[in-house]
Amino acid sequence: MLIVTDISKTSSGNKPIILAMGCFDGVHLGHQKVISTAVEQAAELGGEAWVYTFDPHPAKVLVPEKAPPLISAKPCRLRKVEDLGVSGVIETPFTREFAALSPEDFLNDLIAKAPQLAGIVCGEDWSFGHRASGNFQTLETFGKTHGFKATAVSPLMDGDKKISSSTIRKDLAAGNIPDAARLLGRPFTLFGKVVSGKKIGRELGFPTANIDPLNELIPGNGVYAARTLTNGTWVDSAVFIGNRETFGCHQHVIESYLIGFNGDLYGKDLEVVLIEKIRGVSPFPSREALIEQIEKDVAQIRKLLVKNSNF
Repeated sequence: MLIVTDISKTSSGNKPIILAMGCFDGVHLGHQKVISTAVEQAAELGGEAWVYTFDPHPAKVLVPEKAPPLISAKPCRLRKVEDLGVSGVIETPFTREFAALSPEDFLNDLIAKAPQLAGIVCGEDWSFGHRASGNFQTLETFGKTHGFKATAVSPLMDGDKKISSSTIRKDLAAGNIPDAARLLGRPFTLFGKVVSGKKIGRELGFPTANIDPLNELIPGNGVYAARTLTNGTWVDSAVFIGNRETFGCHQHVIESYLIGFNGDLYGKDLEVVLIEKIRGVSPFPSREALIEQIEKDVAQIRKLLVKNSNF
């Protein structure tokens, strides 16, 4: 899958292009429906489907103090997008100058750079252009005049609620991993590099990998049943997210104890899939009390992961 920063750099030649347009910060089930629709339309035309998105997220430029953290790390987003069958991703640099373009100027620039544009697929509530002044009706009218099809995809529902990034953020903040995973359509994953820590886990008999995450959105504090990918193998893990209050350490950490694993992980990139939160975080009266609880955590996590052997 190709990744470019300008639509003129796509590899489609003269093949028709269908764009799936949006921010896709989590590539959740609703986002996947938009992208899959573009892939289906492209296949019907013998063309290519491309995801058209923005980097950074528009809110980080326009209202940085209110910008939400992106749900998934970039490797996770790109992997899911590729799985959906697109030819590539156009990551358009988002600047204040770009944000000042009117909807018409934005679309005129698109068709000038990609005359083979045959369609744009978006969510029905998608907006674009200066001060979000363009909507699907704007897109549809422009498309009829300039020879491409505009398609609005209705939202996917979870019961009586729309599947949305904001709902998934709330689930993750509360440590509600199963519900977040259900709306994402895949497990929630942390990506990061193993960095040197205070070696507290090792001193307690549970050596952990201290992870410097690529993710912007970190689930709420707690102990989680998880699986960690290392050297191509998934290893059952107990993951701690929070502050080591028992030792008076106020630094927020993510630590993965790979159950039964012996090896040096420093400097390595890890992928950690969270399965379920098993308890919250609180200080313990002594090291011995903490060690006893960790032993209980590991036993509980082993049993839980046996029941979740499908991943």
